Amino acid sequence: MVTVKKGLGVSLKRKEDIRLLTGNGQFTDDIEKPGMLHLAIVRSPHAHARIVNIDASKAKKLPGVVAVLTGEEALQYSGPLAPTINIFNKVPEVYAIAYKKVRYVGEPVAVIAAEDRYIAEDAVDLIEVEYEVLPAVVTIEDALEPKALLYEEWGDNKQLESRTTIGDIDDAFANSEYVFEETITHNRYTGTPMESRVCIAEYNPGSKKMTVTCSTQAPSQVRTLIAQTLQMPEHNIRVIAPDVGGGYGTKLQANAEIIACIMARMLGKPVKWTEDRVENILTGVHSRDYTCTVKIGFDKDFRITGLQAKLIGNIGVDGTCHAPGTPALSVAGAYFPGPYKVPVYDVEIIGVVSNKAPYGAHRGYGKDIANYPIERMMDIAARKLGISPEELRRRNFIKKDEFPYQQISGPLYDSGDFDKLMDLVMDKIDYQNFKKKQLELRKQGKYIGLGIAAMLEPSGAAVFNGIFNGYQAATVRMTPEGHFQVLTSHQNIGQGVETTIPQVVSQVMDVDIDDIRFVYGDTDITPYGLGPFSSRGATYTVSAVYEAAKMLKEKLLKIAGYLLKEDPENLEMANGTVRVKGTTNPEAAISLKEIGNKVYLWPGPYATVPEGIDCNLEATYTWTSKVVKWEPDEHGRVNLYTTHPTGVFVALVEVDIKTGLVKVDKFVVSHDCGTIINPMIADGQIAGGIAHGIGGVLLEDLAYDSNGFMTNPDFQHYLCPTAMDVSDIETIHMQSPSPFTPLGTKGMGEGGTIPSPAAVANAVEDALSPFGVIVKDLPITPERVLEWIKQGEMQNVKS
Repeated sequence: MVTVKKGLGVSLKRKEDIRLLTGNGQFTDDIEKPGMLHLAIVRSPHAHARIVNIDASKAKKLPGVVAVLTGEEALQYSGPLAPTINIFNKVPEVYAIAYKKVRYVGEPVAVIAAEDRYIAEDAVDLIEVEYEVLPAVVTIEDALEPKALLYEEWGDNKQLESRTTIGDIDDAFANSEYVFEETITHNRYTGTPMESRVCIAEYNPGSKKMTVTCSTQAPSQVRTLIAQTLQMPEHNIRVIAPDVGGGYGTKLQANAEIIACIMARMLGKPVKWTEDRVENILTGVHSRDYTCTVKIGFDKDFRITGLQAKLIGNIGVDGTCHAPGTPALSVAGAYFPGPYKVPVYDVEIIGVVSNKAPYGAHRGYGKDIANYPIERMMDIAARKLGISPEELRRRNFIKKDEFPYQQISGPLYDSGDFDKLMDLVMDKIDYQNFKKKQLELRKQGKYIGLGIAAMLEPSGAAVFNGIFNGYQAATVRMTPEGHFQVLTSHQNIGQGVETTIPQVVSQVMDVDIDDIRFVYGDTDITPYGLGPFSSRGATYTVSAVYEAAKMLKEKLLKIAGYLLKEDPENLEMANGTVRVKGTTNPEAAISLKEIGNKVYLWPGPYATVPEGIDCNLEATYTWTSKVVKWEPDEHGRVNLYTTHPTGVFVALVEVDIKTGLVKVDKFVVSHDCGTIINPMIADGQIAGGIAHGIGGVLLEDLAYDSNGFMTNPDFQHYLCPTAMDVSDIETIHMQSPSPFTPLGTKGMGEGGTIPSPAAVANAVEDALSPFGVIVKDLPITPERVLEWIKQGEMQNVKS
């Protein structure tokens, strides 16, 4: 019996996996072009310095070297990097290749084109650069002092500064029964996709056309950024993104890609640049790295009376042109209240530039920054109030019947049920028995802990003044043989869209997903649109595809009605045919293949398509959200996100007090992303996100010394979690369909990463509560754990 694969809510195996697992995928670095040259980049060894002189004479004499280009020479081919985003922040004038000044270790200073990569890398060592070293701005304190100015014309090192106050925060605290204040910090880390960035650029001097093949999440936006930076007509640029080995927000920019384009345009030959892992860690997109002072008040019933947050983020060299990270701090400012009812709110945001690598997205984009401080604060407050962390959260949760809920900070939450999510996860872990077991094990010298973190994941950003504004176009096309193609700019970066998008079309057309192909990754073929970022696929792309499929279905029903001499209202689609509703009579049905053949070929459209119907068997729809609000109110509040998946994450850990080692034994997750398209893929997204979160809270840390030099730019020293570090993960799904999308779907690609650091940190504190341990700096390394235990023991002796 043949199993038909179609519809929503079905755990169908990913169509793309066979191709990828059998070695038949094609990534950018797999591609070779005749006569292609290879690039290597000369990078600054200094965090902050003026470029005095560059001598490339020795490199140019090396056999096999074709060209050397400096930043000053590149000015004849390129302007400053075009901004990716600009939301009330300063935009610096920066270039793909540094001009006059370098501002972080690893910044490109010159580029070499050679006959092969080995020669190009050898030539790097022959370039002699004279620098005037300037003071390095590394920490937030350095930036605010300021120790030096990165951009002299700014007058300070603040790229972003804002404050929003709703209500009288001083009065709220004065009238609170309890007020608590803590300063919470977070380390700097990055996405480390399996495939680093790669770019092949080809320029035809005759046609003046540029073809760029690269590992990117956003082909359409990259095309625009290239056009604006190189000052080329955009219609002469084609961007192709083949298989992409992960993105996580780290492949949304065009900076190093510009270098390849400049060289191809200058030389008239195809060139390839492949980023190695050291370059990826040293100069790629970084995230987190902030300090946040949170002050929260409660009444006598332990309900929040007011929330105040002061967030200072270490952006690095830039978060607008090199990468789009600066506004993530503003997103955090809008989401500190999270899943809780907050009557009075005051938030101050400062983003400072420093001599670290650029700031961008990494599976969270501000949502993670908002979640960690508030979820840590809820546990800290619960301990001081003598109430369980579960109960404190329940007393402050937004309730099911209050959705859609207008949060005080501006966002409109679509749907959810936090109390039910808490019920599901606490029942699964058997909380009371766990606490009994915890006490028994402590008598044996073993320390286990349980940490809770509630999660709210704004998904589907529509951000003004940038390449991330909110719309998505999709075309659904039927071929003459009755199969379907779906064309969008939504890139496959490992999230399973070659399967889930066909599932949406199969739901509408009632056909097998193997009869539907998802087409992406080529700006000359797909409609202009936005790529996968901000977990927007299930919000925007799915909605656009669904509406386009419905439009095409309506057209097919009208054509079938004309051919069958039936009212289209009496017809339905079933298993690749159009038939009269409820009938099994083959005379009252026509296959999609027959319709395609009749319209396009035999006899053709004039005899088969009714008057007033477009004979082209395709439909295009551009979906926009009806709830996005860009016009600020009197407090400057806007609503940028359409859907809000929710969840409660519980981490179970064991801490070895002799070694300080933290082992995550299990994650139990209750999760709600609205209508689920493919539960198996949803589980995979949550698991992958938790792995990123575990890495950030226990292992990963982009460490800089006082001179701005990164001390761990490789996998020997920058530790990512392996399969041995990632715990068992049990996920329980519930579905609260969004009222703001046609299928009730919500994006959910970042939800696992957002709350898992707080859940682990809270669990470690719970495990080590006999020692009075407070988790401070991240990551939670064995050395830090031992120091906290020692401090706790000393404090216990004093008291």
